[in-house]
Amino acid sequence: MTHGEIIRDRRKQLRMTQDDVARAVGTTKATVSRWESGDIHKISMDMAARLSDILGLDPGIFLWMDEVLLPGELTILYHYRDADEGTQAAVRKLLDIDDEGW
Repeated sequence: MTHGEIIRDRRKQLRMTQDDVARAVGTTKATVSRWESGDIHKISMDMAARLSDILGLDPGIFLWMDEVLLPGELTILYHYRDADEGTQAAVRKLLDIDDEGW
């Protein structure tokens, strides 16, 4: 899920318009639209903090990657990392991931 998808989905969950978000964070509707469409990939730390506060999101999601892992995906990743080598190999086999490229 991208930052834009997260912003759009959360905004809609809160029944906010792009204008509502723009006014709340001090930007324009066009900027919010560009965030949601992916035209703007980087959001300043200050704006990320305001946006996170308004939408009730962890500001860290805007700071590290273009594609964001959802909480369930993070849980899977953590369990994989904690698993023994045999379990990890079984997961890679299940997902048809070549061990040599791993």
